[in-house]
Amino acid sequence: MKISQLYSNISSRGVLIRLIAVHILGTIFAYTVYINLSTLGDGYAPGNFRGFFYEGAFSSTTLVHGIYFYLGAVLPGFLAPMALGVVVAIVTWHAFRDVYTQINPKLFWACNLFPLFLVWSGSSSKEQILIICGIIVIDFAAKRSFAASRLNIINLIFVFISLWFIYFSKINYFVIYFTIFVTSLFAPLLHKIIINRFSVGVWVLTFILVIMWVIIAISFNSKFLSEDVIGFMKLAELSFLSYEGGSNRNNIQWNGISDFIYNSFFWIPQGFIGPTFLEAISKPVQFPVFLEGVVYLFILCYLFFGLFKLAGRSNILRVHILPFIFVVMVIVFISYPYLMFNPGSGLRYKQNMHPILIFYPLLIMAYARANNLMKTYTKKDA
Repeated sequence: MKISQLYSNISSRGVLIRLIAVHILGTIFAYTVYINLSTLGDGYAPGNFRGFFYEGAFSSTTLVHGIYFYLGAVLPGFLAPMALGVVVAIVTWHAFRDVYTQINPKLFWACNLFPLFLVWSGSSSKEQILIICGIIVIDFAAKRSFAASRLNIINLIFVFISLWFIYFSKINYFVIYFTIFVTSLFAPLLHKIIINRFSVGVWVLTFILVIMWVIIAISFNSKFLSEDVIGFMKLAELSFLSYEGGSNRNNIQWNGISDFIYNSFFWIPQGFIGPTFLEAISKPVQFPVFLEGVVYLFILCYLFFGLFKLAGRSNILRVHILPFIFVVMVIVFISYPYLMFNPGSGLRYKQNMHPILIFYPLLIMAYARANNLMKTYTKKDA
């Protein structure tokens, strides 16, 4: 029995229609309500786009402007981002259609109905393109790793294009996507050679040794500790504070490596929430955003706790889950300053990570249940 046989065609069509409907509503809300309360990013308003190389230099912003410029020639106004919002709905449906019945429906729709996710996946922005690319990669990784799907040239082309765009736009997030791509690409080999030999203890010991090796390596390089890290910190700070903004946080102690480590304990979880409680009280328009952020953080913790439990029970899942969690923790730790200095920018960065932080764990848990169900059917048939 194939995993796809567990899924009703009727329920599949219903999920697709509902996903398309909510993403269309997300675009309408973004351009009729949200745009009057906040900005939609770096000048990505309909009518502001220009073709490629309009400034003489090629960048991810230039690429995104070019995409919306040529798409906008056919679909004027916010119809262009609405069309790509429909693409987000379709690729999401394609990723989950075989295992949707193995997911708690409330959890599935909670992960898809975050208002800010619908805003940014439905508005013309770099985030919208990155969300599409991210879902394409996790779809490939999940099917290859847990459903043993064969390599398909067309799928690989889409995955390579998506990985290239992620690398070109956000190299830190590319590391996470590349990790799950590599482990999924070699999944059959990993399943045969490694999983039956590596226990949880061996994996944990390996990660500890890697961390120790990195710490020892950088401890012998005072230039890295004294100059490069602090230089990165100042660059992250100036990228926000050099622009005047009412929501910038100017009172954060940010002078040395100890500040980087100390602030991480509070600002990593707070970064996924967005505005602090005091900011939400002082600006009532931010209070719904604060509540959404609390729910987001709760679901994020729930999903990763579920992944840890699966890794402890399954050798097959362990070889994919533990490297993924390790890389996520490292990249989030490195990237958290971009969630810290401005809550609005932090909310945008969070949407970039939505496919890898929310959808991918949800997919892993769904495929785990589907595989267990298939084993049950196989035993009954035997």
